[in-house]
Amino acid sequence: MIKQTLNLLFIENCTLQEAAAKLGTDQRSIRDRLLMLEHMGYIREVCNNSKPKSSACCSCSAASSCSDEGGDIKGKAYQLTEKGERICRN
Repeated sequence: MIKQTLNLLFIENCTLQEAAAKLGTDQRSIRDRLLMLEHMGYIREVCNNSKPKSSACCSCSAASSCSDEGGDIKGKAYQLTEKGERICRN
């Protein structure tokens, strides 16, 4: 499930909604997976609009679509770490 989630979100560049539909789950579950994947070291946060980590992310016109009413992913963007890239290649 880790590889499939990473591939959908970071290789195929699916939105949370698209990934949820393809995995037969809801967006909340995908957000929870993002937090778990970050904790496991497969991805890392590259931007939080309150504390920018990357000017490229914070200036992205799609940054506001990274969240919903829950707000727990608001302003965040993630990228694969080396560990995440390895699992996607295998």
